[in-house]
Amino acid sequence: MKPEWKRQPAASVALLVLLALVAMVMKPLSIQADDTYQQVDGWGLPAGGVWGVMSAVGVDANDNVFAFKRSDPGQKTTPLNSKIMVFDSHGKLLSTWGDNFVLSAHGLRLDRNGFVWITDKTGDQVFKFTPGGQLLMTLGKKGVAGGMDSTDAFNGPSDVVVAKNGDIFVTDGESSNARVVKFSKDGKFIKFWGSRGSGPGQLSDPHSIALDSEGNVYVANRLNKRIEVFDSDGNYLKQLPQFGAPSCIYISKDDTLYVSATEPENWVAIGTTDGKLLGKISGLTGPHWVTVDSTGAVYVAEVPGMSLKKFVKK
Repeated sequence: MKPEWKRQPAASVALLVLLALVAMVMKPLSIQADDTYQQVDGWGLPAGGVWGVMSAVGVDANDNVFAFKRSDPGQKTTPLNSKIMVFDSHGKLLSTWGDNFVLSAHGLRLDRNGFVWITDKTGDQVFKFTPGGQLLMTLGKKGVAGGMDSTDAFNGPSDVVVAKNGDIFVTDGESSNARVVKFSKDGKFIKFWGSRGSGPGQLSDPHSIALDSEGNVYVANRLNKRIEVFDSDGNYLKQLPQFGAPSCIYISKDDTLYVSATEPENWVAIGTTDGKLLGKISGLTGPHWVTVDSTGAVYVAEVPGMSLKKFVKK
């Protein structure tokens, strides 16, 4: 006996296939998860209740929060009030440092030893500090824009991350470059990789960088609206388009992936390193940076929204 579906008229079968295809096309990509967090109202608001342009945020092993403030709108090339602000987990301001140090505040990360790394996208430099603000290392040359093959200069460094062995990875692409640059723990150039384009492994505005537990390198390929994944030597592994147009990537110790993005919506998408969406924080205003503390609380720095927000699980 023939299978039952083959007894259907050809036109009916064609209609069923068409309807199935339409349903697949109309289904939104990776936006099925519910909001799983709620905002902590008023967390850390400075005197006067105004944050200013908040470019980046990081958390240390004690859950102290390091917030990177960019100079006010219209002052991107003249440092007037950029600084690092340090809060405890309850939002109490502990200290500020680095006043007017950079031309344009962009990325901030804390490594496993508690050192603070920041990027100055207009000054074309990357800096390493102690938690209290003592400068320890400088990569790049102030005001000197390097090309795609430069070994000692950047052109719009956007983010920096440090591996378990101390290797340093910098995304260099907030201007005309589109690459990842790798240095040893003492700042010596090792290699770079990347090319501008939209093909697999190619970059367009590499805006952020993170490492998973195996040392693989995740790059927020913002204009190409996907995450590119490489091994630590720059060999292309895969891409993740599920999380939209990524601005920042944070990967927790258990390899949970947190991605701030402005498309398909202003959100932080929470998922796995193989691309599964687990949850989201929506209703944001230009989320630029994201980090997570030891309790799972999520901090989001907004540039257009001019805010730093804390979210906890519902």
